[in-house]
Amino acid sequence: MQITRRAAVSAFALTPFSAAFAKTSPGVADGVSPLDSLADGLLAVLPETATYNGVPAALNGGPLARCMDDYTPAGEAAVRAAYKAARQRLAALPKGASDRENLYHAVVGATLDNGLRSAGIAYGRINPFHFAGHVPFVVNQLAGPHIDGLNVMMEQQSLQTPRAVDAWIEKLSSFPKAFAGVIEKIRADRAAGCVPPRIMLEKTLPVLDAFLMSPADQHPILRALAERMAAAGLAGQTRQVALRRATLALERQARPAFAALRAEIEALLPAGRPDAEAGLWAQPQGDALYAANVRALGDTRLTAEEVHRLGLDEVERITAQMNDLLAKQGLTQGSIGARMSALAYDPANQFADSDAGRAELLDYVRGKVRMAEGLYPQMLPEALIPRQALVVKRVPVATQDGAPGGFYDGPSLDGTRPGTYWINLRDMAAVARFRLPTLSFHEGVPGHHTQGAVAGMLGEAPLLVRIASFNAYQEGWALYAEQLMAELGAYADDPLGNLGRLQDELFRAVRLVVDTGLHHKRWSRELAIQTMQGLTGIAATRVTAEVERYMAWPGQALGYKLGQLRLLELRRAYLARKGKEADLRQFHAIVLEAGAMPLDLVAARLTAA
Repeated sequence: MQITRRAAVSAFALTPFSAAFAKTSPGVADGVSPLDSLADGLLAVLPETATYNGVPAALNGGPLARCMDDYTPAGEAAVRAAYKAARQRLAALPKGASDRENLYHAVVGATLDNGLRSAGIAYGRINPFHFAGHVPFVVNQLAGPHIDGLNVMMEQQSLQTPRAVDAWIEKLSSFPKAFAGVIEKIRADRAAGCVPPRIMLEKTLPVLDAFLMSPADQHPILRALAERMAAAGLAGQTRQVALRRATLALERQARPAFAALRAEIEALLPAGRPDAEAGLWAQPQGDALYAANVRALGDTRLTAEEVHRLGLDEVERITAQMNDLLAKQGLTQGSIGARMSALAYDPANQFADSDAGRAELLDYVRGKVRMAEGLYPQMLPEALIPRQALVVKRVPVATQDGAPGGFYDGPSLDGTRPGTYWINLRDMAAVARFRLPTLSFHEGVPGHHTQGAVAGMLGEAPLLVRIASFNAYQEGWALYAEQLMAELGAYADDPLGNLGRLQDELFRAVRLVVDTGLHHKRWSRELAIQTMQGLTGIAATRVTAEVERYMAWPGQALGYKLGQLRLLELRRAYLARKGKEADLRQFHAIVLEAGAMPLDLVAARLTAA
């Protein structure tokens, strides 16, 4: 499973290509934009988003790095009020001095519109700068302050100076207040009729237990602090004092806060909804919330029923291609799923379930990333070829049970943190060798890392543009990138790898079927799992985690296939219109160089080119 954890892009120096538009737009080039006036008010109520992205007020111990988000009902109301106020202020701004400034205006407006689509539904959390949009359950097995808040502290929050370390420890010490707010929100949502499926609550408990049970000297959050302070070159005395302070904060504040949240989740278990009510339809105003998420996260005006039928058509098309390729491998008996499962569990396609096997797998993945980087001249104009490093890491053991199979974290805005491609190695049997090239192209090059790195060349674009999140654009591009690599010959001598690519594309088509099945057609969790495994042949552990992910993030999984199909449609139209002058690299440049945006805006840019 592939997702982008956030939509962050970095602010690096302008390349010649992006500098060309800056010369025609002095306000943007000078870093002066009326849109910047909107950012402070929004990020003040979203400090974790600010810290993840490395905005100035969250660096060097800034105020936004010292606290978690306010998860109380009042805090959530304040966030939604901030979106509304920003949208009203945006509408009152004068027209920009250039087409680029007007494009930025439209991007910010679309972001805020996504934050307001379901604002009348009180339960859950809305963050249009996050790929999951309106999440109905504040705490679940996959995400929430108990996971995302820790990940930000362990991987993204700056620890470059003693003052930054002090802010980190202050945030750790604030957990009792922050988690009391989370509990207050859970209770308010329950009072409003919103209760998660019981299975999600059950699978959240081990995540909380891992934080509570880890010995202090081995605790992942303290290890991350120690390693990152050392990497920053901080003095030994500074590091020792900081670790002592952090250990006290862990034992006296953070663990009791987690214990209180665990007790709350355990007390909620008897009320948890049964598997037959796994979909959002079972929650108050669930149909309306799902429709809003389909529009925002799928970037489509199709109804849920139309998306379901499109998914079935795509499943049929991709299955036919896979049948042909499997037949060429001498595999003609059984369903697509059964044959792909047999291939996946063939020892020849497995890495050893050991430390050495995991290290070998990571080296293999890094090799695929380097190979893809070698094809950049065929994908992009020279000026847009990324120079930013991509780091490949294993998902931490402490959070791997609830984490997806693979995901990407973008670099920080100040460029001090590289982009990171995370791969989950909890179940080595589920990570077949022939699926890894496609996963690497999706998360790394030319997928999420490439898209984020090119967007990072925006330079002094308004901050809200640089942290904008448009799920169908970003996930659609990453799925498009998988097919692009096939078109560029990456699988010419790797027929099993090409089958792995098609299996992943089939997986995304099945997502259209299963996500709408759960939330629109009222399927049970069991039916969703059976359908998905029968159609794809993916390992049971992965399919189960996938279905439970759709339960946590309704509508998010639609963006991959819907975005890819729209980009392919736009490419056909662009190349046909250009005729003999058509240049695929220029198509990619137009799609990528202005950053994430709604696909209707991409279409308008291509038409004007």
